[in-house]
Amino acid sequence: MKGLKFLIFLGVLFFLIVLFMLPFYYSDISTLLSDLNKGTKTASSVFNDLLQYFQHVDSWNLLGFLFLAASILIMHSLIDQSFLYRLNKFYSGNFYLDGLLWLSKRLLSLIFTTLFFIFMANLIVDFYSNIRIASDTKDIEKEKYTVLLLGTNKYLQDGKSENLYYTYRIDAVVELYEQGYVSTILISGDNSREGYNEPRDMMLSLMKRGVPKDLIKLDFAGFRTLDSIVRSKRLFGLKNVLIVSQGFHLQRALFLSWYFGVDAIGYEAEGSMNMPMFIREHLAVPKMILDIAVLNTQPEYGSTGVRRQLSFSQKDIVLISFILIYLSIAVYLSYDAFDFGK
Repeated sequence: MKGLKFLIFLGVLFFLIVLFMLPFYYSDISTLLSDLNKGTKTASSVFNDLLQYFQHVDSWNLLGFLFLAASILIMHSLIDQSFLYRLNKFYSGNFYLDGLLWLSKRLLSLIFTTLFFIFMANLIVDFYSNIRIASDTKDIEKEKYTVLLLGTNKYLQDGKSENLYYTYRIDAVVELYEQGYVSTILISGDNSREGYNEPRDMMLSLMKRGVPKDLIKLDFAGFRTLDSIVRSKRLFGLKNVLIVSQGFHLQRALFLSWYFGVDAIGYEAEGSMNMPMFIREHLAVPKMILDIAVLNTQPEYGSTGVRRQLSFSQKDIVLISFILIYLSIAVYLSYDAFDFGK
């Protein structure tokens, strides 16, 4: 049990170092007690804030969490058995060196497993969404669509430079309108602070380009893509939608549309990703998976609706049994990978 013993050793060592440093930092015990009290209150506040993320979790989310946890354990096992096991030959019998080697393996495994999870999440979303994205009007059936225009800021952070993502989205909607594909336009964007109004700015830009105001509806609470998709269905009653944004953004929007029961296709506006945007978008996909599968994240204003909870019906028991068997297999496979006994 060297790995487990080494973790305990590090914990005790950290505790002793902190205990040793306290007399040098505090002049008297009353100051220490006062700070401990403040720290307890702060920790309690942080804990309460964290609990807010889980306030909407239901039985389906618990099942989703178990499925994801099992999948991640299997990823971890595959990574360990593929190449990290080769580090075992460096175990020397020295408690400290072996402990550091064990910890290094765990950190490497955590990094590779996280990267693999991000890769798989993006692969699944790309596979579903890409066939539903059109970059030319010739690829869209000739009919009238309700267009969902996803908002973005008009200017870059300096407040003066043009945001090309904004301009290209306006261009795409104008093109659809001029070619007769538009029946209604719902602009969903952020209006969370004074002087910042994505839907209004986009509406004014469309009107300047000849789009009639009476075709346009505004959703001022589309703070995130999830909010925009859920509210388009729950508040505005949209079911068959043509979503307009950049291609990398449409992938998430279309996957969310499928999950929340909105029949949608995407029309791709121009605009490619720079490296910071590339990283942000590829991290946003696994976050989206966690939002819908584990946390049951709700729109800031509105709700995804009440859904049927799991029960002990025959259909649900089969599903629950499958997940539990899958989890058991994952735990069994991952036990050796964690090599607590080595």
